[in-house]
Amino acid sequence: MPNPHSVDERLEVQFSSWDIASAAEIPELLFALRTHGTTITLFKDQVQQTFTAHVTQLEPNSIRLTLQNYPFGSNPFQFGGKVLCVGYGKNYSICFVANVTAVEVDTIEVSYPTAVRIRKDRMHERFPLKVPVSVQWDKNTHGVIFGEVMDISLGGFLEGMNVATFNDSPRTFHCGEKGKVTLIKVDGQQWVGSAELKRAEMITADDSDSNDVSGPIRGFFLLGFSFLINGPEDTLSLGQFLEGTLDID
Repeated sequence: MPNPHSVDERLEVQFSSWDIASAAEIPELLFALRTHGTTITLFKDQVQQTFTAHVTQLEPNSIRLTLQNYPFGSNPFQFGGKVLCVGYGKNYSICFVANVTAVEVDTIEVSYPTAVRIRKDRMHERFPLKVPVSVQWDKNTHGVIFGEVMDISLGGFLEGMNVATFNDSPRTFHCGEKGKVTLIKVDGQQWVGSAELKRAEMITADDSDSNDVSGPIRGFFLLGFSFLINGPEDTLSLGQFLEGTLDID
């Protein structure tokens, strides 16, 4: 029988009713903790007191947390061990058990979790941009589509974006089409990945079919895309690209 205050038993007693996230969701859920600045409650093994922290960096092999409340000059995690991390967000909450792998004065690094539990509410939250970001969508049947990112959604698997593009030539968009996408900031910084078209609306059309919209009517298309995240590397690189770009407040 485990100790009543062990991390493993606390996980089962308090969070057993939460859903288990799929392995594909985990990188993005962790990225959302960093992007949203979610306060993380830390439960140390065999200790009743809790601590709080923020995710300050997602390293290739670990998660860096900056502690918010701890005895000055004494990092409570200096001897390592297991830690239960719980983040309560506005739209969903997650928890996971990790191992402390490194300790500094006011920071710790923990291993990436192999399992994450989630309590879902509304998974997607849209954020406008603080700086302009243009986009190129390379679909063979269309050539390259140029547009401007209107907003980006975070949280939940397959985050996405809305894009406005001028209808300056005959085109037909079919939902479900996939292609290479390049996001470009005004300073030239780029993020290259893949995206799937989820929605297409012609702003100047009164009765357009959102599943099959075609030109040559002059006006604008509003295109909704989902990013196709192919692993932790994609999530981390997208997160780095979006630093300072989203109007989260």
